[in-house]
Amino acid sequence: MSPNSRRYQQVGKQIKNTLLSGELPVGGRLPSERDLSERYNASRATIREAIIMLELQGLVEVKQGAGIFFVENIDSNMLIGEAESNIGPFELLQARQLLETNIAAFAATQISATHVREMRDLLREQELEINGDSKRFNELDHNFHMVIAEATQNNMLIVMAQSMWDNVRTENPLWDALNSQYFHEKRLQSLWLSDHKNILIALQKRSPQETKQAVWQHIENAKKELFKLANVEEPDFEGFLFAANAVPTLKNEAE
Repeated sequence: MSPNSRRYQQVGKQIKNTLLSGELPVGGRLPSERDLSERYNASRATIREAIIMLELQGLVEVKQGAGIFFVENIDSNMLIGEAESNIGPFELLQARQLLETNIAAFAATQISATHVREMRDLLREQELEINGDSKRFNELDHNFHMVIAEATQNNMLIVMAQSMWDNVRTENPLWDALNSQYFHEKRLQSLWLSDHKNILIALQKRSPQETKQAVWQHIENAKKELFKLANVEEPDFEGFLFAANAVPTLKNEAE
């Protein structure tokens, strides 16, 4: 097993191998979270993350108030470590802060009226989807950030921005679960929309500094919400490793 694998991935693979060994019949209920924690010598937070991963793969089903059930709805030859990214949500957000803020700052110097109109249309659509179709809201969110990259008119930067979405955010099961279950509450959708509007205002002003600050704050807001969901007391928690970031303020940059 790769030493770079996250703890929840390692535990998830152990649970998966146990299930596929025939120890539990299809349709059977898994032990309690506490029992799994003791059996695999892992924190309960790690067990929860591992179960989320297995649920997204279709291997288990979590029934509220009833427990976790083995459903075996995947290719048994598929290994978790081969399918999942080793990049965690906090690590992804840090990378986005470093890369997307600079991409956006450059976009502010290159943006065209066509890009501005496209982003305005996306924000209008996104506003209509608040508390509506969360999947569509997420698609519009992705499209908005991609238009910023496209505004640079630099194909390499566009590929880099797309890669962060395609290869990490949309293929990382923990991020996907957090995003689909929590990041689309009405309160958060309103916050993301407000952040997007601030970014667009800065882009329209063609201000690289203000655009960089607006994108940084947008991603910082996502990080703060993720911290609320995480159990920061667990030994497996890694969020603090990627939390000590500070973008220079406009005042400091001017100085």
